[in-house]
Amino acid sequence: MAVMSKMRDNMPAILVGLLILFVAMIVFEWGMDITGRNNMQYTGNVIGKVNGEEITYPDFEKALNNAVEQYRTSTKKDPDSQTMSELRDEIWNQMVNQILIKQAARRLGIVVTDQEIVNWVTNNPETLPDPIKKYFEDSTGHINRQILQGALSSTRPDVEQFWTSVQEYLQQQRLQDKLASRLYSAVRIPESTLRMQFEQQNEKLNAAYVLFPAATLFPDSTIKVSESEMRDYYYSHQDEYKTQPTRALKYVVLPVVPSAQDSADIKSEIDRVAALAQTGTDFIELVKEYSDTPYNDKFVSHGQLDPAIEEEALAAKKGQIVGPFLASDGYHLIKIMDEQTGKNEYVHAAHILIHVIPGPDSMSSYKVADRIIKEARSGANFAALAEKYSQDPGSASRGGDLGWFGKGMMVAPFEKAAFAARVGQVVGPVRTQFGLHIIKVLGKDSRELKIADIKMGIKTSGQTKEDIKQRAEDFIYVAKQDGFDKAANTIRVGVQQTPPFAKGGFIPTVGNYPETATWAFKGSLGAISSVTTISQGDAVFMISGIKNAGVTPFRDLKMQINNILVSKKQIDKALVYATGLEKKLSPTDSLNKMVQLDPRLRYAVTGQFPPASYVPGVGRDYAFVAEANRLNPGQISKPVAGSSGVYIIQLLSKTPFDSTSFKIQRMTMMQQQMQQEKQRIVSDWLQNLKNSASIVDNRSRFFTSQ
Repeated sequence: MAVMSKMRDNMPAILVGLLILFVAMIVFEWGMDITGRNNMQYTGNVIGKVNGEEITYPDFEKALNNAVEQYRTSTKKDPDSQTMSELRDEIWNQMVNQILIKQAARRLGIVVTDQEIVNWVTNNPETLPDPIKKYFEDSTGHINRQILQGALSSTRPDVEQFWTSVQEYLQQQRLQDKLASRLYSAVRIPESTLRMQFEQQNEKLNAAYVLFPAATLFPDSTIKVSESEMRDYYYSHQDEYKTQPTRALKYVVLPVVPSAQDSADIKSEIDRVAALAQTGTDFIELVKEYSDTPYNDKFVSHGQLDPAIEEEALAAKKGQIVGPFLASDGYHLIKIMDEQTGKNEYVHAAHILIHVIPGPDSMSSYKVADRIIKEARSGANFAALAEKYSQDPGSASRGGDLGWFGKGMMVAPFEKAAFAARVGQVVGPVRTQFGLHIIKVLGKDSRELKIADIKMGIKTSGQTKEDIKQRAEDFIYVAKQDGFDKAANTIRVGVQQTPPFAKGGFIPTVGNYPETATWAFKGSLGAISSVTTISQGDAVFMISGIKNAGVTPFRDLKMQINNILVSKKQIDKALVYATGLEKKLSPTDSLNKMVQLDPRLRYAVTGQFPPASYVPGVGRDYAFVAEANRLNPGQISKPVAGSSGVYIIQLLSKTPFDSTSFKIQRMTMMQQQMQQEKQRIVSDWLQNLKNSASIVDNRSRFFTSQ
């Protein structure tokens, strides 16, 4: 009893934090409705139905918000419009699948009783799913039954809610297991399938062949195809020429970027913080309150800071406050908290690169380098020389500046020369695989700094976002009055055009936006959308092209069908020719004799190849492989129509079936095949449920960007 009482007393410490994490995990990872609410009470707020069973907006929104929070936690950023659309699709599919599975289980009479769950938790906790089991394991990975029993015995409301969530998850898990067992009961992997897989993975064929190149033997100019033949082919293959409905869009994008006022506001704010720092306010506390990034009390060396920050920091002394100054990621105010001498030396250098011309002219490159070195050592500005002469496009515009680097960061000859030189010294030319380097050492340092950095990124304010959206709304008004293109000229924004696209979420040049794509297929030609947020900014779309489903007209396919029939006739003629030529061979003749009879033919040997892979010299030709695999070593085939022409094949060798290796690998292959078959069965079963279900999707009423 003492242990049990102690467990009860310690339940908050053990489980309160666990409860929060666990319930969050259920929502985030398992996608369950842990509230147990009856959807029927929200009949006025229905986002969808699955065979009459409702999915309510509150339940959908709750799951979606949890998914968004999970996304923010894992990526450290807010989801954009495209990601939000993908999350909505993911949550929708999860909820539809759960309802379909529950409905199927009811039809099959599959139930999970409360007693089953109790027995599972109390009698076989070692078999619990890892997301539950891990919370009751000790340091050795074994279940600690004292903690488990204490949790089961607790009467605290939060712990009881914890077990309610666990019970619902386990019931769902057991239900799925029972369904899976029912589905898997008929799974059998035939021995022939395993044998075929083994042969494909282990068997090697080697074949000789003669290729009758149909197009060479019977040129296009000799093949005649009539209009009636083409029409007959067209009408007998119309399924191949069905076209899906497509839409095309014009659109404009107003980038949502910070305004000049946004930048000025951040500058004013960081100036105010700088004034506080100068009056003695604790700098670390200012970092905690105002900085976008937390304080890092580790020492940093050269190359570990943004170059703009590093330049300012290296010029300062311990205790000095520097800034505010503008860098690529926003405004910074820094303080040098401490400094120390590190173990590694760093070099700051600039260089001028001269490419070496291979051959006798290489000496001219050395002459150019020598002339530049003389100018540099005579007092000429090195940065100006680099901008004028250096053939390194990455550094020439910066006066040859390569920044700070440590050992191991440059190619060996360059590094050796730079570290050996004095500060201010010009050395070279140094030959590397890149050419000739003229190096000037600008500095050497082994300091390490501890820096407190108040970083304020320049963000797009709410007011700026509203202004941009209002500008887009104004564009819509003008576009509806004067036309899309004229409105774009008025507000000075470029018009972009998508290629035609089929139904689905992806819009070429725009991205995956199912709601916009759905609107495009529901709207009429010339319809203009409302403001839509996409990854590039605020967009406005217009339906610029509509093409309905149908069959591609014969006139558009005439040339294509002609080419198909020409190729077919060439193959047919090549088959007849090969059959006739084959009869001229005596039983003792080799295949190569055919090339002597007709030099236009090609004789070759493939070398060893597995049946399920690329055939050297032939390519991926199923007809060739199937015929070669059918033959016995030494046997010659009849003419075979392949993708490149007609083949006569002689199998030279085939790896014999290794029954010992097959027995060794059989169980592993069986397990792999079973797993693949199970996945296929579940996927097909669930897809069939969806195909036969009545699914009403009203999401566009709640989540519309139009």
